[in-house]
Amino acid sequence: MSGRGKGGAAGQTAPKERSSNPPYIRVDRHEYLPEEFALGSFRIRPYDGDLIAKQQFDFRIGFELANETVEFACRGIVVKMTEETGLVARYQHPQPFYERKLIEYLRLWKGL
Repeated sequence: MSGRGKGGAAGQTAPKERSSNPPYIRVDRHEYLPEEFALGSFRIRPYDGDLIAKQQFDFRIGFELANETVEFACRGIVVKMTEETGLVARYQHPQPFYERKLIEYLRLWKGL
């Protein structure tokens, strides 16, 4: 009840550095920078692979967080695939450890 550990200079942490690098998506050994990226979906344009609409596929998401590369496997499904829209896909949430890392990265990257 003495109030130790509340506020003050010793209890404050430095603000985290905002990440300027977008995540990358690796599909069939090809690395792409998504045009749009959110928790659960992304768009790659242009995409030159052989995926088709409604196809399920495995891929990897990677990004830099706290000067460390984080990369993990995901399972996705093609929502739309045309030359105009590119590859639009939804993906399953990763394992909880990687999901927390991804959420932390997205908050830093988007400045939330």
